[in-house]
Amino acid sequence: MSVRCVWIIHLPGTPNKAAKVLFTRKFPTVEKQAKRASGEGYVGVLPDPQMARLLVQEVGFGPAGKKFVAERDSCREILQKPVFKIKTDEGEIWPLVVLQQGELLLCCLPLVEEQTSNDNNLINIPTISQGFALLSSLAEALRVPSQEFATRLTEMPAFLNEAAPFGCVRDTCADTVLAKLTNRPVTLHKTDKQAAWKPLLHRGKSSIYLGITEFIRASQCNQEEMRDAMEVYGSVLCRAELEGVSPDIILNVSHAPDSPSIALDQLTTHPCVLSADSMPLPDNKASAGVPAPRRIRFSPPSENFTLCHYSASHLQELPIFGSYTMKPEDGKLQVSVLLKLSDQIRNTFDYCELQIPLLNGPPVQSVDSSPSQGGVTVSPDRRIVVWNIGQKFPNKTLEVSLTATVYMGDKSKSIAASSPEDQFCVGLNSYCQLYFMVPEFTHTGCHVDPRSVQVSPATKFKLTTGREYKSNDYKIWNSLGEALTVKEK
Repeated sequence: MSVRCVWIIHLPGTPNKAAKVLFTRKFPTVEKQAKRASGEGYVGVLPDPQMARLLVQEVGFGPAGKKFVAERDSCREILQKPVFKIKTDEGEIWPLVVLQQGELLLCCLPLVEEQTSNDNNLINIPTISQGFALLSSLAEALRVPSQEFATRLTEMPAFLNEAAPFGCVRDTCADTVLAKLTNRPVTLHKTDKQAAWKPLLHRGKSSIYLGITEFIRASQCNQEEMRDAMEVYGSVLCRAELEGVSPDIILNVSHAPDSPSIALDQLTTHPCVLSADSMPLPDNKASAGVPAPRRIRFSPPSENFTLCHYSASHLQELPIFGSYTMKPEDGKLQVSVLLKLSDQIRNTFDYCELQIPLLNGPPVQSVDSSPSQGGVTVSPDRRIVVWNIGQKFPNKTLEVSLTATVYMGDKSKSIAASSPEDQFCVGLNSYCQLYFMVPEFTHTGCHVDPRSVQVSPATKFKLTTGREYKSNDYKIWNSLGEALTVKEK
């Protein structure tokens, strides 16, 4: 599984500037393979300036991406992000795998030896997955402070020599590649074998960090004919710094006694997991009592990694129930919002904020608001009304409310929304979006039981655990308008 070429491109800040290639690495041996495999259909790699210009135009990043280009934006084109193709006079260059990180555009051209149509399922082409993994590794290696970026960029040739020697992808873990480049010696007993994916042994105090991040997506409308929709999912992040060549860790993912107990659906685990209770529970067991803990045994790599992903489909109640009404009246909008916190949710927030996007219309001129708590502001672009609710709901009522009159500005300055969802927001069709984060809490009650954590061979270690519960795309639609949803028959 090889790549023909790798590029690191700096995106232009304005339409008048051109993209700049910061680094490029071509692999002649792989290019010869591509030429031999493609025969008369072979299309060579273009020079760097031309390649960067066509690539930025095709991907649509930067200021140039806001303009409509028929060859790129037409609905007839098959969209297969993050894989793109470039059309040249000699033919198509495909598949180009692209990853954006800030102002950088990371790109590689994997080798596809068989005559494969670019309309096929990309999952059946392993080199594309390998190419994306290599770009993710480069992105991780380049995620350094700005003052260190130039130095790290000069290390890219050595990095690729280790990660993909002669273009053959071998190691896509940035931490292990960078560790190998330091060339620190490792002394092992003759009976021990060092894994290639763990080139350096930990020296010092042993520690394990286990953190759970849980998200909820929701859509509410407060109309009888429309049901509220919600989706809860999360992940367990781990970092284990333990002495020894290949220590094993056993732990239980269970439910905290002071939280709701909602059964987790089937777990998706990291490749380092040796065994796990990952099968889904039957519905009768998922809804009865406290679900049994999920036991996981794994041999951790040296870097941060996601131990497992999970979801929960038996959630019965929204964490925050919302009611939102918006009615236009002669150049102004009458807005009313009511939010009620569930008594099952911990009443402590790192942040809790409600945003009301006012799309497809003139900018906001001013707001006359009466929140029950917190403050109301307008975003710098005058398109969003922001209500900072604070870090706690009132203990007695668990309710907060907002009434506001929003005065709109000059209609000639109206800007049409770009996304299909925002284009739907015309007239009474609108929504507000809730952003919150509850520390040391999960809605499902999911946590790692500290008493269940065992390390083999036995050693003393410091265990740190944490939890957080976040909103992700938590919308409350205007009850006077329509909601962008699919109605069940």
